[in-house]
Amino acid sequence: MASLDTFVNEIDRLSRRLLRNLECCDRTLVAAVELTAAQAYSLLVLDERGPSTMTELAFEMRLHGTTMTRMVDGLVEKDLAERQADAEDRRVVRVHLTDRGREAVEEIQRAKTSFLAAAFSDLSDEERDAILKALRRFTDTAEQLGARCCCCR
Repeated sequence: MASLDTFVNEIDRLSRRLLRNLECCDRTLVAAVELTAAQAYSLLVLDERGPSTMTELAFEMRLHGTTMTRMVDGLVEKDLAERQADAEDRRVVRVHLTDRGREAVEEIQRAKTSFLAAAFSDLSDEERDAILKALRRFTDTAEQLGARCCCCR
């Protein structure tokens, strides 16, 4: 069994490799819809969460509020998202997906599903289950870390 230091160093090395490679693939996949990876992630978050405030989006994306505002500005310019006053409190502005934004999300999800299905098609059900279990645990831990150290708490 590896020591804690060895384990931590290997987690750091492997997670950096994983992130670099997945980000590279994401940039390639979203190029078809003429978005940056960050813009595509924002659309996916809006699809998952529904209409959200800028603060909620910035927290979910782990971005500073001004960065998130510029990101949403770009999505609005491309008619993928829109800002609307909240029905209950007009001081609150929520970002919504437009019809075009929902179409972009569907296209992104189709491309990612096809890409990942091909990559994992040769795994057994047991291997897929083991990967999902470990990835869920790793993601939960990463989210706990992000809540403690990210600038957008």
